[in-house]
Amino acid sequence: MRHRVKTKQFNRDTNHRKMLVRNLVRSLVEHGEIVTTEAKAKETKRWADKLIGKAQKNTVATKRQLHAFFGTREVVNTLVDKIAPSMKKRVSGFSRIVKLGKRRGDNTELVKLSLVEKSEKLGTLKSGIDYSSRQTKKKKSASAQKITKPKKLARKAVAKKSVTKKTTKIAKKNK
Repeated sequence: MRHRVKTKQFNRDTNHRKMLVRNLVRSLVEHGEIVTTEAKAKETKRWADKLIGKAQKNTVATKRQLHAFFGTREVVNTLVDKIAPSMKKRVSGFSRIVKLGKRRGDNTELVKLSLVEKSEKLGTLKSGIDYSSRQTKKKKSASAQKITKPKKLARKAVAKKSVTKKTTKIAKKNK
């Protein structure tokens, strides 16, 4: 019987399931939104709403409880210093689930789990990564790679010329 059993098992053992939920909540805190299956999103929403509610108290005891769950100080500080202050007006309902459609491979319902109110810059305090500007960094690095590719090709051409010179010298000696 399933009386008073709230959690989904996800066909995993206890430790694997706890780590799965912990990693999903950590990704939600760092990025502000994640795309996952509907069942995982519902379980993650349950945990995320509880943890954000705790983070709103902003006491040493709650920080220790959050650290016991996450295991890293940076995620706890992000949750307490960035996300919880933006949710001061709310008592509950800190995250929302939006249906995206079905996944092509196995026809599983995909959803986007996101925070209701996001601060402009998310990410951990230690890393200082601004995930919203991450795409522009990729574009810059791609243009930098285009500049360096001809240099690499020129080096290869020089290397080929030196190899052909050596082989012609060896061929002349053998004749």
